[in-house]
Amino acid sequence: MAGLLETPVTAIHGVAGKRAAMLARLGITTWYDLVTWYPRDFEDWSSDLTISQLEDGKEQSFVATFAGKIQTHRKGRLTILRGVFRDQTGAIRAVWFNQPWIPDRLASGETYRLFGKVKRSAGQFTIQSPAFEPAELDSTGKLRPIYPLTEGLTQGVLRSLILPLLPKVISHLPEPLPDWIRREYHLCAIDFALSRIHQPASLEEADLCRERLVFEELFLLQTGLFLLRRARQNSQAALSVLPDATALDQVKHIETSLPFQLTAAQQGALADIRRDLRRDLPMNRLVQGDVGSGKTVVAALAMLETSLCGYQAVLMAPTAILATQHAQTLARLLAPSGEPIALLTGATPAAERKRIQAGLADGSIRLLVGTHAVIEDKVTFHNLALTITDEQHRFGVRQRFRLNRNEEARSLAPHVLVMSATPIPRTLALILYGDLDMTVIDQLPIGREPIATYTARTGDRSRVEDLVRRQIQAGRQAYVVCPMIDEQASLDLESAIQTYNRLAQEVFLDLTVGLLHGGLKPAAKDAVMADFAAGNIQILVSTTVIEVGVDNPNATLMMIENAERFGLSQLHQLRGRIGRGPHKSYCILMSDSDEDLARQRLRTLCQTTDGFEIARKDLELRGPGDFFGTRQHGLPALRLANLYRDRELLSKAQDAARTLFERDPDLAFAEHQGLVRAIEYHFGSALPHVQL
Repeated sequence: MAGLLETPVTAIHGVAGKRAAMLARLGITTWYDLVTWYPRDFEDWSSDLTISQLEDGKEQSFVATFAGKIQTHRKGRLTILRGVFRDQTGAIRAVWFNQPWIPDRLASGETYRLFGKVKRSAGQFTIQSPAFEPAELDSTGKLRPIYPLTEGLTQGVLRSLILPLLPKVISHLPEPLPDWIRREYHLCAIDFALSRIHQPASLEEADLCRERLVFEELFLLQTGLFLLRRARQNSQAALSVLPDATALDQVKHIETSLPFQLTAAQQGALADIRRDLRRDLPMNRLVQGDVGSGKTVVAALAMLETSLCGYQAVLMAPTAILATQHAQTLARLLAPSGEPIALLTGATPAAERKRIQAGLADGSIRLLVGTHAVIEDKVTFHNLALTITDEQHRFGVRQRFRLNRNEEARSLAPHVLVMSATPIPRTLALILYGDLDMTVIDQLPIGREPIATYTARTGDRSRVEDLVRRQIQAGRQAYVVCPMIDEQASLDLESAIQTYNRLAQEVFLDLTVGLLHGGLKPAAKDAVMADFAAGNIQILVSTTVIEVGVDNPNATLMMIENAERFGLSQLHQLRGRIGRGPHKSYCILMSDSDEDLARQRLRTLCQTTDGFEIARKDLELRGPGDFFGTRQHGLPALRLANLYRDRELLSKAQDAARTLFERDPDLAFAEHQGLVRAIEYHFGSALPHVQL
């Protein structure tokens, strides 16, 4: 993949500064990134409909003459532009928002080809924010790519960068799929697929190219994860955690002293983990369970057994808030054992940090909870036997290996336990965590009441705020969650600061309102959360910093502003912050969106509290791309594959990968060297132990 394909995008004329930064936000830094930034759909500009033939609710193209001039109206920060187009069969009104250049690009009496979504009401036609061009340009058979964008980039800019680049790079593309696989599964060649996916002659041709590229994405994932698993199975031995009778009695005492009874699913997870820990091969296990299913107590008991055997265990969490909470929870659960818990985060004072580092190095500190600070170079362990990462997808494959980096310098490797509160359909889990064994905690603790979830609009706000007040008067607490910290003029969203000011100064003057967001310093965040946990804050306005792990059993109401802006699984994670005590809880999804997909997603939340069903629906609705909305897990990004829609192709890719390694276990055949190069390129340092 080296050479021309790795040329920086800044080598393209017109790509520098802000435009380069916009592309970088999409993960586009090289020519290869750019030409593999696939269209999510296509605009069909080839139709010759008249205005009277246009259909309500569909995206269509047509030719019409611009009549008159653009009328401009202002509504706050919003500039609304309106114009009328006519043909021999009728008229249609076009509307644009905040596009002041429109009047300069339209001339009265000139004929244009327009494309956009048409609405028809009471015999009147409207088209919102249509694209247009002079009608004399040839649009016969034109399918125009529609790319995923970021703020500031337009379809026109991306098209102007990608399409001229294709002829320069096509001949330099290596073919990662062996000929026998392409023949077996009837797949076109990489040069044809990559060229025509951006400029297909027909939708059928686009589907042909998409099938080949999706297969390649899924096949590379399967082969890379097979190599990860094989490397793990062939790795060095691990410390066997074999507690003696005294230690087992202590663990049993802790279990029986818990203020609740472990569910059958928790007991099953513990059995899986204990079986792995007893072996002299490194455990690599994923424990996934819905919010509130009790994964932390399972991790605590595994850490206790490790410590009682004289070994060290570490639990790494993605945020300081969650790490602090885990440390407090472990200290409470394990108090009868007398085992001390150390906490290491970016906010740990220098003197305390040195003390902890010394204790880890000489083995006097056996139980550690921390953030990414635990993988700093200065942190070394005396006899680390168990590493646990919480919310693994926030760290990634690369960081998981870095946490265990002492493995290469030691004769014995630590066991690895990964916990995720993001429910993942099994098919997807096998892809994202294909190098791990899997345990599912699919039961909630006895006595948990389901959370009543409703949608509401701006017109319902006073009634929702009355419900908030009634919950506070009953002695409970509430969250109000916003998608942004500060107000941005370009987005009509409720910001955390704006909402906090309104609630504190206008709506709930007699109540205590707090504010929490990612822009606060760690000490300030901890102080806010401590006040909320103590009941000193009655209403907490927050961004998604509370999404994972924050636990306040007295919080019974959550209002989520602009709920359509969140993913389904993220909304479910947020909702999981309430309903953690004995009281009835309510989640209100505020949204004025009339977009069909948005309403469908919110209805899903109202209809079920089953995180696995929600995750399945999220896959179905989300479309192509990475399930978590992040590439941090270290695996190749799924730029085109839809893991729900492409289940059949996934099955074929898995079959092909199995056959590949049966034929050529070491990928040594000449015909497989293009595949080897692709695996090395896409997985990079996520495969540090794999010899290819």
